[in-house]
Amino acid sequence: MIDPTLVAYLRGLVPERNPLLQEMEQQAEAGFVPILDLETVSFLQVLLKIAKPRRILEVGTAIGYSAIVMAEACDAVITTLERDAERAAEARANFAKAGLSARIELLEGDALERIGDLGMYDFIFLDAAKGQYPRFLELLDPHLEKGGVLLSDNILFQGMVSGQEEVKHKLRTMINRLREYNELLANHPGYETTFLPLGDGVSLSVKK
Repeated sequence: MIDPTLVAYLRGLVPERNPLLQEMEQQAEAGFVPILDLETVSFLQVLLKIAKPRRILEVGTAIGYSAIVMAEACDAVITTLERDAERAAEARANFAKAGLSARIELLEGDALERIGDLGMYDFIFLDAAKGQYPRFLELLDPHLEKGGVLLSDNILFQGMVSGQEEVKHKLRTMINRLREYNELLANHPGYETTFLPLGDGVSLSVKK
């Protein structure tokens, strides 16, 4: 993975977040809740200012950190999916604190079951169960407009996907699925994709 010294330098260049986001960063660290790395936050914010999406779908809400980051970076209406009831409750509370409850719709339940009932989006952020990424791609594709952006997080998963780190037995299926997902995107006739060693790895795909 990237040299830790370089990562620390890049994170040091990220502007200070507002008090709520900083509070959520501390909450996530204390509760071992995975949220975006700071360099990925910066990348996402700039990407959204360029793309200017109208409707965003996020798969994987957690405590609502990335949804708030996205809402602050653009004027889009956001739909976010979360299957964990406790985290969904935390996310709703955070959306209310941020004054964003009217613009962020949180749907509870298994995303694999709920995606089919959704509409069309011009930006999708995938940050859910990594072992289901290939299935998510299949389900999400009909809901992404042509020219729309699919951003996927954790596609390198701590260096294990690229083979730089030893894969523990319990993680092998998930790592193999992530490798499958990356290959699908790299060779997909309907997408142009680039892979970036940013944070825990992100893929940026544009639908043709």
